[in-house]
Amino acid sequence: MLLEAKGFRCETMRDMSSAIHFLTTQKAAVLVSDIMMPSGDAFPGIDSSEAGYHLVRRVRRDFPDVAVICLSVIGDQKKIQQLKLQGVLYLRKGETPLNTAARLIESKATGISRY
Repeated sequence: MLLEAKGFRCETMRDMSSAIHFLTTQKAAVLVSDIMMPSGDAFPGIDSSEAGYHLVRRVRRDFPDVAVICLSVIGDQKKIQQLKLQGVLYLRKGETPLNTAARLIESKATGISRY
């Protein structure tokens, strides 16, 4: 609600398939994703515990101008480092205050850093 109150359009997708479909049909400045999510009908062979990694790789490949923020509870430092090497901003669920996450999303969407 914080971002919508500032005039940003926020969309929610329930799985990797719907996120990819959305990105192919709509323009997005920022993708905020978890790592654990259903893969959806278009990707039946991808396990839900890994779907977010596949989504990030696909977005990086097919939509390089879309900023990616990963908001998750994963603790595997090697996997977090791999996300960061792909230009993903990683925020840990439960440790990143909502206002901080909203400011970082806004910054990625506008290209303006207020820090």
